[in-house]
Amino acid sequence: MKPGLVSIPALLSTLALATVGAADLPPGTELLDRPYLEQIAPLQSERAVVERVAVSGQPFQQAVRLTNRQRMRQFWDFQISVTVPPAVRKGEVMLVQFWARTLSSADETGEGRVEVYFQKNSPDFAKDLSKTVSVAKAWAPYHYPFVISTDRAAGETALCFGTGFNLQAIEIAAVRLLRFPAGVTTAQLPRTPVTYPGHAAEAPWRAAAAARIETHRKSDLSIRVTDAAGKPVPGAEVRIEMQRHAFPFGSIVSGVLLQEDETGQRYREKLLELFNSSGTENALKWPPWDGEWGPDFSRAAALKTLQWLKDNHFSVVRGHVMVWPGWDNLPKSLKELKEKDPQAVPERVREHIRDIATATRGLVDEWDVLNEPRANHDLMDLYGREIMADWFRCARAALPTADLYINDYSILNGDGPGSAAHDAYRQTIQFLLDQKAPVTGIGFQGHIGSSLKDPAQVYRTLEDFAQLGLKMRVTEFDVDIDDEQAQADYTRDFLTVLFSHPGVVGFQMWGFWEGSHWRPQGAMLRRNWEEKPNGKAYRDLVFGQWWTQATATTDAQGVARIRGFLGDYRVTANQAGATATTTAILPGQGAAVQITLK
Repeated sequence: MKPGLVSIPALLSTLALATVGAADLPPGTELLDRPYLEQIAPLQSERAVVERVAVSGQPFQQAVRLTNRQRMRQFWDFQISVTVPPAVRKGEVMLVQFWARTLSSADETGEGRVEVYFQKNSPDFAKDLSKTVSVAKAWAPYHYPFVISTDRAAGETALCFGTGFNLQAIEIAAVRLLRFPAGVTTAQLPRTPVTYPGHAAEAPWRAAAAARIETHRKSDLSIRVTDAAGKPVPGAEVRIEMQRHAFPFGSIVSGVLLQEDETGQRYREKLLELFNSSGTENALKWPPWDGEWGPDFSRAAALKTLQWLKDNHFSVVRGHVMVWPGWDNLPKSLKELKEKDPQAVPERVREHIRDIATATRGLVDEWDVLNEPRANHDLMDLYGREIMADWFRCARAALPTADLYINDYSILNGDGPGSAAHDAYRQTIQFLLDQKAPVTGIGFQGHIGSSLKDPAQVYRTLEDFAQLGLKMRVTEFDVDIDDEQAQADYTRDFLTVLFSHPGVVGFQMWGFWEGSHWRPQGAMLRRNWEEKPNGKAYRDLVFGQWWTQATATTDAQGVARIRGFLGDYRVTANQAGATATTTAILPGQGAAVQITLK
């Protein structure tokens, strides 16, 4: 069927089928006098395309396709908008419903993004609804209730969809805008839920993960208690109290870290309270390292940040990133060099690797040498894929002992073995290994949208990459959805699967505080420092379920055995008022300590 116009009765009949839970809606009034799609004009430009397309196999027959040909800065840089004819009044309850799917996306979640908003259609464009939606690859319905904040005259408001984000193509269909009478609340209206396979408490993956955690993340600590003469002390009470995890649980830090004010102090306190490893968000990327991002970024500030992390004993400090090989992420000086002397570019890249490695030696424990080669391959296009191996060899020459990582996105939150992104990443890593590149680690970004993958599938993905024999870690984690309970549940389950795999050596969030987060909705502390449900989920795992504090009594040989999570411990023995304390480190192979009562 060719795209075409449909009548209002036919459209409303179609929409009744397309709307989940429509039969349960309170009586409402449709505010659009013509079908939304009918009012959208086609567009072809260098930046974007708007076109109407036919749809089959769905309870609607057409959609509008929005294609970003360029990256954009604001969601309203590319939008479709339809004026709402009737006046609206303060306090009225409204509901936007639509269907959407992602055809392609360069976003790190693998999903497209659309902003749905209801606004005054003239300056100051005040908005009663503004919701960023992560759009799944399969057609799905979306429902967003809201309340009008102020009176607006007839024709003074508009319902808009903004897709001015990354390179992407999204289709939108079956758009409705409903108004409800007094007495109806937003709680009575459908709101798009966020769920995922494997969410159930009895899901089989949970028991398997718990068994792996017991095997791989815990070991036995043997404590021998003696008296001053060296004789065993039976019946002594022994208590072990965990002080620090061996496993790196981390977050990147931003420039807020170094602020000498109340905000900076609170930021540092929370960082030290919640994490034992860290790294920088932007400071070690090549353009800011070269001073191209203005006065807030400099080599001196980056080194000061790294020194603070080391002085505060973060167990792993990560460097991100030596080479991000797309022109959008490389310094202006390199682009200028390419125009003047393209053959000099490879050596200039090597010089940068040597420079940043040398400047940060002793402050950075592991590096993302290569970032996002699947989407960023401009340098490889010019100089061949082998240049990637050259970067790793150059980094190894400068850093003989540091772990060297490749890093990419939409893998753990992708479609698993057999999917294009998964297989391309695996093939790139295998290519590097075949080239004898000194790669020691595989980095998985974890920027997750509303398409939450089955934790069992996440584990299968890890298993497939584990066959390459390299360390694995999550380098960048957040869950950017507005359903805070689903956000918390998936944080818990995703982290559980990671911790359960013996090949995973670390986990790093891409920020933790809403006041300094690239996607504030993904933070686990609100701007006022209040802990969100996902923050509680993290704390309950890392400092609850996976945190050992236990007691035991020594046997006839004066020995107590306690199984605990790997890490640092304070050990106390007590009998008949005699007490002694020592420290212990519990590694994977177990450990034994002796403590003497005096």
